[in-house]
Amino acid sequence: MIKLYYWLKIIWLSLKWVPRINLGDRVVWLEDSWPHSCTVINGVCPESWKLSSPFGDPFSVKRSECRKIRTAQNYLNSFKSGYRFYMGYWFSIWCRRGIEPWVRNCNIW
Repeated sequence: MIKLYYWLKIIWLSLKWVPRINLGDRVVWLEDSWPHSCTVINGVCPESWKLSSPFGDPFSVKRSECRKIRTAQNYLNSFKSGYRFYMGYWFSIWCRRGIEPWVRNCNIW
C-alpha cells in the first residue's frame, strides 16, 4: 500500500514537470526578434540554459529568454524525465523511510 501511495505521488510530481523547461526540451529563443529552435542540453547554472546550436558550438542564454515549444512530444519527454528522476532516486528511499523533514527543503518539489 505504501508503494502505491508513493508511486501516485511520483506521478503527480512528474505531471508538474510538464509545463516547465527541462533537459532535452525543445525551446524557442529569440535573438534580435528572430526565433531559434534549440534543445536544452544543460541547466547547471541557475540563471541560464545551455542550448544546442544547429550551426556550431552550444551556447548559454538567460532562462527568461527561453520558451518551451508546446508539442505533445515535448510534454511527454518532460513527464518521462520527472518520472525517471523520482523513481530512480527517491522512490525506494521514500518507501523505506518516508519523506524525511530534510527532503522537504530540497528543490525537488
